[in-house]
Amino acid sequence: MLLNRRNFLKAITVSALGSNLSACTHKKLFNPDEDIFLSGGSYLDDGNIQNALIVINLTQTEKRIIETTFLPHGIYIDPNNKYRVYCYEKNGSNACEIDLKTKEIVRHLHTETNQLFSGHTSFSMDGKSIYCIETNVDTRQGSINIRDTETFQSTQQLPTLGLSPHDCQLNDHVLTVSNTGQSSSDFHQPSLVKIDLTTEKLIERIKLDDKNLNCGHFYVNDNGNIIIASAPLDIGNKSASGGISFHQLNDTTITMTEPDVVIRRMTGEALGIQINKKHQIAAITHPAANLLTFWSTKDKKIIKAFGFENPRGISQTLDQKNFVVSYGKKSAMALITIEDLSPQIESVIQPTFTSGEHLINWSESLREIMPKGVYR
Repeated sequence: MLLNRRNFLKAITVSALGSNLSACTHKKLFNPDEDIFLSGGSYLDDGNIQNALIVINLTQTEKRIIETTFLPHGIYIDPNNKYRVYCYEKNGSNACEIDLKTKEIVRHLHTETNQLFSGHTSFSMDGKSIYCIETNVDTRQGSINIRDTETFQSTQQLPTLGLSPHDCQLNDHVLTVSNTGQSSSDFHQPSLVKIDLTTEKLIERIKLDDKNLNCGHFYVNDNGNIIIASAPLDIGNKSASGGISFHQLNDTTITMTEPDVVIRRMTGEALGIQINKKHQIAAITHPAANLLTFWSTKDKKIIKAFGFENPRGISQTLDQKNFVVSYGKKSAMALITIEDLSPQIESVIQPTFTSGEHLINWSESLREIMPKGVYR
């Protein structure tokens, strides 16, 4: 039976998640020493789809819903305020600032005319600026729109040197951006570009040998090496596979072609990437293929792959012992042990409403973006 608004709100205030139901604990929900996950999501409210930012404290098995006017894609924490998060629409004109303490939207934010958010941004190191990845509707040309964090006003724009940009990651003063678009003349091809923000110059352009892949999502390691997850551009070709590629710093890029049985199974988009540094494992979700793959970042080869219903966002627990994946048509979450890469059946929790494409561990993110101890 579908829940209407009254019953839904009643349900989430008196229960926790899935089969491990418990009374509301009244503990501090945002404890940085506990596993707290954020994801875009949606649920049915009186027959209508309601989008939201979903907050799940896995340690306490508590869930909170913050209603939004669009489905959040990328979710980013202000380096100077751990309770301040920005959510962005994928290929849309909407974004918003949310106060996690009050669980309310503080500001509704929008792009300029004829511009769309890609869904991904990066904060500057001091948190005073936001590098928004945007696309011009008419030309598909990409731009890095540098906005003031407090006013969200554009202060400068830099080209992404490509079409239809999507993902981005800031490492020190270098911003890496994925350009996923291709022009009919092949003048523009999918690529990753590394731009030095201090000089505003291109440092490196990374292209894949397989022109059918788009470099959509990626992760830059501490050593500068990059793991790339791509979607096939030839969507009419049912045999086209979402690719996994490894790029060595200022060196070669290798796209995985073995084992053949796994590569052929990887139809559609390769989406979420999560890296376990201790075991040097890259876990990647393939929603359309109903598949999870695990790769050695050291040896650049497959470790394991198995079927999983519509996996999307992927993260990991604070103790680095488990991957956490959002999946399924009914939006569930489950743990996968990193030691042997086996799903923990007893860990399944639902419904989570985490139907969005990305899942972040709020507590882990604080340790990455804030000085040691400040996140507390």
